[in-house]
Amino acid sequence: MTLRTLNLLSGIVLLIVALSSCVPQRKFTELESRHAELNRKYNELDSMHSALNLSNEAALNKLDELKKDYNRLMEDYKEKEGLYDRVKKSYDQLTENYEKRIASEAMSKDELKKSLRELEAKLQKKEQELNEKEANLIKKEEEASKLSKNIKLIESDLKDREEKIKELESLIKKKEENVEKLKQTLTKALIGFKDNGLTVTSKDGKVYVSVDESLLFMSGKTNVNPEGRKALLKLCEALKGESDFNIVVEGHTDNVPIKTARFDDNWDLSVLRATSVTRMMIEDGGIDPLKIIPSGRGEYYPIDKADTKEARAKNRRIEIILSPNLGEIMKILNK
Repeated sequence: MTLRTLNLLSGIVLLIVALSSCVPQRKFTELESRHAELNRKYNELDSMHSALNLSNEAALNKLDELKKDYNRLMEDYKEKEGLYDRVKKSYDQLTENYEKRIASEAMSKDELKKSLRELEAKLQKKEQELNEKEANLIKKEEEASKLSKNIKLIESDLKDREEKIKELESLIKKKEENVEKLKQTLTKALIGFKDNGLTVTSKDGKVYVSVDESLLFMSGKTNVNPEGRKALLKLCEALKGESDFNIVVEGHTDNVPIKTARFDDNWDLSVLRATSVTRMMIEDGGIDPLKIIPSGRGEYYPIDKADTKEARAKNRRIEIILSPNLGEIMKILNK
């Protein structure tokens, strides 16, 4: 029950007593005075209560602020504590390093002198190695200079070789063109003898005119017969003006052994037939003797190795080989 309620009840009681009984005026006056005093005290207490409520609310707010400050302080404390631990650890490490340094620097004078001597020996060794390296470097520089000169000489020589190669390629191409041109010229000039065992081919930069024995010679003879003579003169006529070619006349036989009063073997026969053709080409065909060479191959370069009558007939032949003059090429190679 609150103070206000008590005051109200006491006032009601006094009123009832005053109305229901004959109370002396003095007593009533005292009661009324007492009631007024109680009202005053009630008002004071009520004011105090309100003030206390405000003060309590302020205290609670202050308490919340203090709690927040406390939490912030605790966080700051923990942070500072961690920093302290790190600083202390660093301090301990520095202390340990310092003590090691002190212990390390506590070396005796003899040990220091010994270390100094060792260092001086190492320094002298390094200086010696440096001098050797410097000498090697100078040597390498001299070698590099020589190599550079050699490279320049090689480059110059390579350039000359390239020029020679280009010149040779041009000359070889020209020679090949001349060979092909000569082949066409001879093929055209000798076309009438194509069916009589005469062929014109080119191989390895040379022109080969192959003439069967049947067109040139009687069996076992070395004198050129009239039809063969006609073919050879046609050949010589086509070769007029072709000064850029050398001629080799090769005689070939089959592998049937021969032994007569005139011929010891097939080789003799092949040489004499080649000589007979060569002589006729020089004397009757006007070929320069310095540009033609007779040779006998005997049975050793057969066209067909079969042991048949037909194969042996193919192998009995005269080959007239026209080779380009390589004098210009040799001059370039010997530069």
